[in-house]
Amino acid sequence: MSKVKQWAWDSAEKESDEIILDFCQGNISFDVAKEKLSNVANIDLCGIDEYNVDEVLDTELEIYKKKQAAVWQI
Repeated sequence: MSKVKQWAWDSAEKESDEIILDFCQGNISFDVAKEKLSNVANIDLCGIDEYNVDEVLDTELEIYKKKQAAVWQI
């Protein structure tokens, strides 16, 4: 993979991770997260597109909640 493509992928992944975390923590709504994700440059490199963004957010929220529940059980 070229360095430019790797940089684009890393940048998109970092920005999308921040948006998803904000959503999971309740800092932004589902609709705002969806809008922000659709505006991330090169988001398609992360496997997120207009057809699966809802599923990605739902799945990440579920994973986040499970991790939080596990932390509270310790």
